Amino acid sequence: MMSPNNEEYLQPSELCDFDYCAEIRAKARELTQGCQSQEEIFRSTFTFVKELPYGLEDWDVAASETLAKGWGMCSGKTNLLIALLRSLGIPARYRAYRIRAEVSLWGAITGEEGMVQRMGAAPVEQDHVDCEVWLGEWIACDPSRDTPMERGMIAQGIPLEREPIVDASGRVPYLFPADFDRWARERQSRRRFRKNRSEIFAKVNELLSRIRAFA
Repeated sequence: MMSPNNEEYLQPSELCDFDYCAEIRAKARELTQGCQSQEEIFRSTFTFVKELPYGLEDWDVAASETLAKGWGMCSGKTNLLIALLRSLGIPARYRAYRIRAEVSLWGAITGEEGMVQRMGAAPVEQDHVDCEVWLGEWIACDPSRDTPMERGMIAQGIPLEREPIVDASGRVPYLFPADFDRWARERQSRRRFRKNRSEIFAKVNELLSRIRAFA
């Protein structure tokens, strides 16, 4: 049975732009051809997005751009997954929360000479975005890291688990942005790297490719 407010989780937006991007709708149909259930539709769509390479970029990237370039950060890949699912009539919603800084991964990235000066020390906490999909109930899913990156992290002893920040009651205070575009742009306004972002992104993504090489 559908939850009463799922209509809002089927809507496009400027960043979740499946209404204007024919390629998103076409990719959704391609991925789900022959699927017999919503669970199969979800699994095929999720696997496609998850296996796109993870890379550092801006927070406010449109789903169409992520699909076109074939890689993305947690927010970009989550946004693409939600766009694909919504285009197929499956409700999906964004989930934002704070996690402990991934110190080991940060160290692997900034270990090269010059990167510490460019990126600074690891933060204590950081934002993360994934999503929930409605399959009779809300099911959490995180498409951010591709399998080769996960295998490379394991090979180098970098933990895969993210540690969410909990509140005084011991619960994770998840935020489900009704307006993801506004949330993403506000988060982008707080982007840590304000200068030479493209150069920093390119170097970090080169180093992430080296982690994949250990897989």
